[in-house]
Amino acid sequence: EAQLCRSPAGPSRAPGQGGQWAIVEEEEDPAAKIPGSDAWWGKAEWRARQYLKDMNYKDRFSFVNGQDDQWPYHRHGYAGYINTQLSLPGYEAAYNSKGGALPLALNDGPQGYNTYEEYPGTATQFPALLAVAASFSPETSRAYAQAVSEEFAAKGANVMLGPDVEVTRAPLTGRSFETLSGEDPYLGSVLVKPFVQTVQDHGIIVTVKHWLDNNQEIYRQTMNVEVDERAQHEIYMPVFAAAFKAGAGSVMCSYNKIGGVHACENEELLTTLLRKELGFKGYVVSDWGATHDALKSAKAGLDVEMQGGPKSQFAKLADLVEAKKLTQEEVDEKVVHVLTAMFAVGQFDGKFPVPQLYMGKNLWDLDKANDVVIGTDVTTDAHRGVALKAILDSTVLLKNERSVLPLKTAGKKIALVGKYCHDKMDSAYGQGSVYSGGGSGYVGTKDEKVIAPLQGFQDRVKDATSITWSGDASAAKGADIAIVCDASHSEEGWDRKNMTMPQAWWLTSEIRKMSNDTQVVVVAFVPGAVTTDWAPMADAVLVMWMPGEQVGPAMAQLLVGDASPGGRLPVTFPKPDEKRFSTAQYPGQCPPPHYWCENLQANFSESVLVGYRWNDAKGEAPAYPFGFGLTYTDFKLGGFQAQCEDGKATVKVNVKNVGGRDGDAVPQVYVGFPSLKPALRQLRGFQKVHVAAGKSADVSFELTDPDWSIWDIKQSKWVSAMDLGETVTVSVGTSSRDLLWHKDLKCGGAQKAGDEKADEKADAKAADRETEAGADKKAEKGEAAEA
Repeated sequence: EAQLCRSPAGPSRAPGQGGQWAIVEEEEDPAAKIPGSDAWWGKAEWRARQYLKDMNYKDRFSFVNGQDDQWPYHRHGYAGYINTQLSLPGYEAAYNSKGGALPLALNDGPQGYNTYEEYPGTATQFPALLAVAASFSPETSRAYAQAVSEEFAAKGANVMLGPDVEVTRAPLTGRSFETLSGEDPYLGSVLVKPFVQTVQDHGIIVTVKHWLDNNQEIYRQTMNVEVDERAQHEIYMPVFAAAFKAGAGSVMCSYNKIGGVHACENEELLTTLLRKELGFKGYVVSDWGATHDALKSAKAGLDVEMQGGPKSQFAKLADLVEAKKLTQEEVDEKVVHVLTAMFAVGQFDGKFPVPQLYMGKNLWDLDKANDVVIGTDVTTDAHRGVALKAILDSTVLLKNERSVLPLKTAGKKIALVGKYCHDKMDSAYGQGSVYSGGGSGYVGTKDEKVIAPLQGFQDRVKDATSITWSGDASAAKGADIAIVCDASHSEEGWDRKNMTMPQAWWLTSEIRKMSNDTQVVVVAFVPGAVTTDWAPMADAVLVMWMPGEQVGPAMAQLLVGDASPGGRLPVTFPKPDEKRFSTAQYPGQCPPPHYWCENLQANFSESVLVGYRWNDAKGEAPAYPFGFGLTYTDFKLGGFQAQCEDGKATVKVNVKNVGGRDGDAVPQVYVGFPSLKPALRQLRGFQKVHVAAGKSADVSFELTDPDWSIWDIKQSKWVSAMDLGETVTVSVGTSSRDLLWHKDLKCGGAQKAGDEKADEKADAKAADRETEAGADKKAEKGEAAEA
């Protein structure tokens, strides 16, 4: 592969100077082509250090302080810039296909390109990232990232401020809809790899966020979090670690304090955990306005301050160097981190497709061209198709009594009920829309581009006697089928007050007062977990995760059976009376007599008992468990096997479609062992497999040491349950609660499945009992069992 080296004809080109790098063919380590590998990072860092040698000192400081002031430094359609000064008058640096794509143009939008309402409708409004989590599908993650990246590239943005990967601890947190992880670190770790690598294949640097423990919006800029070391390593750090292993070039530090120190000036977070323990090689950028002290942040490990500008904290760095409070070498390391990320994703090798209007221009003559590029409508039918498919892949079927869905619409009177079947905006919201959460992740669009449920259903269904709509329940009078739409809203800056859906309760109860014969289907548009006390009054329930502009066609296809709901719950749905947290745990406490204050302190004293782990450990049954989701067909799981060899375990299961329709099954593997306590088990494997009616598929999972290890606080290291001589229990099922088969393993030596006939007979009997119990439980709820 070609590598940039010094030209034999003279000195290498410094940024902003004329001349070209010489392209010299040389052999290199094949591992240098593998994103995230040590060799990949090593090659990028070597090139960064060579590049740094010829940069003048003034230019070096432009890499560590973002620009967001009067043009050319203001946002101008982007969230901000890094290193615009390389194109100041007197320099010849400009956008070109080889040799650099400067400056870095950062933008929000892991859920689509955020146009900040300046150019609404010019980018696709995709479903929320929580929908990708609900898909349980790396392929959905990859396709989603591909479409979003193409729109970023077309808009000229070469840094994506996302994905958001925090594990959801508090269900009410305002940005729960933005996370790729849901409530489980393993789920997020599997889905983040294809997302990161797909985005960076386009020459766009991803910025995983928010590092670390940014798990609520209430007083997020001043609140403090207390979290133990084990929870940090087992729950909150793993998805970031997976993103870094995949090659993520940047990470954003959060607003909140951890252990009394702001995240962006916290040496434990930015150096000890991030650099030394996880080996992160890219750059750390602050959240906008999250830098409070230039010297503390610089010493702790912050590389770039955003939003920057001449009055920012990092504008003081040159003075701190002159005052000998900071060394030039410390600043240079920060520059190397930024350059390393740029080289790693190929921005100096023409990998980022610079818009043609930008070619040959520097920032001083880019003004009008920039407006044209940013204002271009980059949406396509293909991208709308990706958005639609992501909704179908992620929609969760919670209930389907008597197989009401798919609907039989021929000759039926059908009523759509509730304002959210029709209304796309709600004046009560501070940010966002009915089908999309608010904040920096919001993609503003035009009314005509959003297809509401009513319009989507009318466009698809042509054989019904009538299709009517009302904001209240009146349209359901005399109807054969009533489709109830309700939405729960969430946005950046504040947490939800509760998880209720009062419209769903009110509308379904009113319909039931009219008739018990009307088939009632509730479609809920949600940003996270909600309570479902209204579900017993409905025949069927579908859940969509802030679905975005293609909500109408997706809902129609699912209701009539053109597509089958493919999602599973990425978060646990609680019972209405659940008491998960004390006030000290969430939202936190202040000195008396105050309830809330700027210095709110949240104690994560539940430690690793996050999400379903809490339900299992406390014996608290949820309304619907993590991983749960029905389909329009039935699956039978069988042929279970597990064996150990060479310190690894292989788990096998056969998935048979015993229903009358094709569908997607998601067998899940959970692992438990004594030292995992207080948690009982954790997700360590899942596969989404499409199985045709009457067919079957064999699925296998490989488990290794990380799957049965815990972080030992006393030793400050990972400890394997097998090394402790513990028995590891492997469970296979269709959700965190619906576990159909269990197997005890000890993988210190070879343990073959064929040597355990007696154990397997006992396991089979236990599985039969559990399957029967699960079926009885589902029958009581009026649910169709998946297995």
